[in-house]
Amino acid sequence: MADKPNAARRPQKGPRPKTPDKDGQVSHIRYGQTVALKICERLARGESLFQMANTEGMPCCSSFYVWQRRHPEFAEAVAQAREAGADYLAGRALEVAAASTKDTVQQDRLFVQTLMKHAALKAPRTWGGKGGSAKEAPKPQQVEVIFRVRHFEKAIGPDGKAFVREILPEDEA
Repeated sequence: MADKPNAARRPQKGPRPKTPDKDGQVSHIRYGQTVALKICERLARGESLFQMANTEGMPCCSSFYVWQRRHPEFAEAVAQAREAGADYLAGRALEVAAASTKDTVQQDRLFVQTLMKHAALKAPRTWGGKGGSAKEAPKPQQVEVIFRVRHFEKAIGPDGKAFVREILPEDEA
């Protein structure tokens, strides 16, 4: 039996390159229940994906989205965690507003608006301010508005008195 030449073999590739974390370390994180639970806990505390990606023991952003596509139970847990995170952000906005003073009102207003905007992005049904999702709302029907311009003229009657009369368009006369 003849040996196959080494050139015919495909070279073994390692894991895809990953963006280094804050310490410059590159590590591969595999999907598992413990990692999924940690991600959901951090999302429920109002943390964004950007804040937690590539931190200690967390995957990069692209892995996060791949996991959501491959594992529907993870995608559902993430959706619930994001809604909980939106509630957390709204509660935090209320605390900031309550602690606001006359000197800090401008900064606090910006902070509250930012927190509420993020809450609305994470849970649009609850904090979006529209009263429901856009899918449920009926489409508005087209309304046709017609403006009619009326023309008047001042005329003098046979008795010599002045009066105003409407000039009708030719098609209505």
